[in-house]
Amino acid sequence: MSSPFHYKQFTKFTIFSVFAGFSFIQNELTTYWFFILLFRQEITLFGLGVIARPLVRVFVSYLMGYISDKYDRAKLFYITRGISGILLFPLTFAFIYHSIPLIFGIYYIRTIIVELSNNVGYVAYYAVVPEQVRAKAIFYIRIISMASRVASGAVWYLIYQLISAYDLFLAGILGLIGLALLKGFNIGGGSKRVKLSTAIDFFRKDERIRGIILLYSVTDGLTYSINYLLPLLIIVYHGTEEIYSLSQTVLYGILVIASFVMTRIKDPIKIVSTYILSGFLFYLVLLYPSPYVLLISVLLYGFGSGIVENYVMATIKQSVGDEFLGSVLGLDVLVTSSVEIFLILLGQYLITINVVYYIIVGIVGMSLVLISWLLHPKLKDIKL
Repeated sequence: MSSPFHYKQFTKFTIFSVFAGFSFIQNELTTYWFFILLFRQEITLFGLGVIARPLVRVFVSYLMGYISDKYDRAKLFYITRGISGILLFPLTFAFIYHSIPLIFGIYYIRTIIVELSNNVGYVAYYAVVPEQVRAKAIFYIRIISMASRVASGAVWYLIYQLISAYDLFLAGILGLIGLALLKGFNIGGGSKRVKLSTAIDFFRKDERIRGIILLYSVTDGLTYSINYLLPLLIIVYHGTEEIYSLSQTVLYGILVIASFVMTRIKDPIKIVSTYILSGFLFYLVLLYPSPYVLLISVLLYGFGSGIVENYVMATIKQSVGDEFLGSVLGLDVLVTSSVEIFLILLGQYLITINVVYYIIVGIVGMSLVLISWLLHPKLKDIKL
């Protein structure tokens, strides 16, 4: 069977992703925009808000990866997704009443729960279909779920203007509806062989695992940081909420196109070169002082991120299989998030001084990683 839709679990997860994608964008944009509005004069608090996700990942991702292999993944997914959706309701009122302790308390508790859910979700995303149709599965789910995100980004400004913080209510309701449609979902777990040291053992012994985790974490940190720093960059470049909303339409639109391109490229060298070149240009275009160049940067980030995903996952799965996938992905998230936190805080500091410094660090970083990646022999020998 060549179509991933022949696999019932994949079809269920795709339908869920439509609701989850729309909900995610409404939640993400509203939350980050409120952070920049409330803490524009308190840049430390803004930074504390936007680094919540990678910060939490540093402390919990490794354990979450172990848990997702050790216990029933579907039950974990239901519980964590349900709680995270419900927590959006009190978070709404925390923003409305400008209660800083409640904002950060609820936001960080929810982020911890979301990270466990995401780890299980990552495994589900890659494990619900056989390897031979994985590239197609990623492409199809992106067309459907990213279309939902594009639509959500396109209408976010209108919804935000109409209901403001209550947009988080809408995000919570849609997320819970999507979860209800996953009834009967089964994605394995319950391994008796997995140990807390499993991921570390793979990292120590497998050169491919070590190489992909270390090098991908740097490139991802250098480019993915725009998702956290975009509100600050919009302010520095004198942009508006419209630019912020449009950026999400651009991002998820190009991710769909990039996913199609991904199914056509089988050469790891071409994939990596294109990915890192996109990251290099991502920073280069920022030299032009206009808020509209942010849309070009987002486009370049999305294209590079979209074409590299299957390569990264193929590298990991060809080394560890499905049984220990959660554990190794948990380690991957731990390393990547640690790099993200450093680069986000560094980027935030450099942007507030002079955005050119931020650009220089990005260009130099991407250049060095390209050289290191292409010189790594084991990462070239991946079957796609």
